[in-house]
Amino acid sequence: MKKVSVIGAGFAGLTVSLRLAQKGFTVDLYEKSARVGGLLGTDQTEYGIAERAANALMRTKKSEDLFTELGVEKSLPLKESRRRFIYRYTPKQWPLTFLETLFFIGKVVPRALFAKKSMKPVAGETLESWGQRILGGTATEHILGPAMQGIYGNDISGLSSKLILSPLFTKKKKDGYKGLLTGPGGMQDLVNHLETRLRALGVHIHLNSEVNVAKLDGPVIVATSASTAAKLLETAEPETSSVLKKIRMSSLMSVTMFFKKPQETYKGFGCLIPRGFDLKALGVLMNSYIFKDRDKTYNETWILGGVKEAQLLDLSDAELLKLIAEERFRILGNKEGLLDYRINRWHEALPYYDLNLEKAQEELTQLPKSRFVLHGNYLSGIGLSKILERSEIIADEIAGQHG
Repeated sequence: MKKVSVIGAGFAGLTVSLRLAQKGFTVDLYEKSARVGGLLGTDQTEYGIAERAANALMRTKKSEDLFTELGVEKSLPLKESRRRFIYRYTPKQWPLTFLETLFFIGKVVPRALFAKKSMKPVAGETLESWGQRILGGTATEHILGPAMQGIYGNDISGLSSKLILSPLFTKKKKDGYKGLLTGPGGMQDLVNHLETRLRALGVHIHLNSEVNVAKLDGPVIVATSASTAAKLLETAEPETSSVLKKIRMSSLMSVTMFFKKPQETYKGFGCLIPRGFDLKALGVLMNSYIFKDRDKTYNETWILGGVKEAQLLDLSDAELLKLIAEERFRILGNKEGLLDYRINRWHEALPYYDLNLEKAQEELTQLPKSRFVLHGNYLSGIGLSKILERSEIIADEIAGQHG
């Protein structure tokens, strides 16, 4: 039986281990921490659940199939979650004025109909530059900026348009998006079911494990962050390590707050907060209006951080709660009493999808193939559904070469 080693038991490592084990490989999964799941996890409190990071996957066919095969009960979003707000002095479902909307339509529709090729992002073009070129300045500032900021955790001035938008202009058949998907007990449900299935399949999970990848036999999948992968491959694959070191990492923080009374003025998925309003928060998720039967009291999750605001992670809990209370009153107009909170600080945990990453990805494709296979959210997209797709591709490739 062929052996494969997987480094890192986050979502990437768990899902690629699952697919490899199902193809008959003996899999050793190494994780340096005391638990599997990586950033994913759910804290249970007396007032409800608090997600440590992502609160759901995109509901695609592949993610639904994964839930079905693992036996995870599917929790789908509430009707209220269809409403999304963007802050422009107050939360608005459409932040442009009537005249701004007419200008936006006049700028975009003719291109989309008659010059679609001109809309494609080009190498070395930031998302902000692309937006100003294609959408206009106002739509870029008040729609594109906050929308992408909500996904990538950074303002768009440094983000790569090619990395983020190119998939929209390919003819590759896409796994259709149908909303969001999670378990009734949060993302920890999915993590627990993955771990249980891996153990049932005979995957050897090594927790609290530091490993020298050069001493491992056979294919090795490095399913860690780019910065960790760079360190792991420093000796075994110095050229790859050198490229990975060019990738900048971004820090992010989530603060889930449970309140005595619900905020009922803006019932929806959440509110994105554009830059330029002298506000630190990137956005807020209105958890109680997203999934049903999960909370005993109303709660929200505030997102802060990014490469330009990494110092926010150094604030004390008290300083952070004070900052959010002030910004919450300004944005939502509410001052409800706080019952409890959970803070998760992720220092340099996410890839910064900037022009450096664009160049690094290109350089990685030029390197000769080796037995070390890179896997993670810095390669094929930052979302969990993209990671799941890549896990299946990697498993198929390894089975084709070593099966």
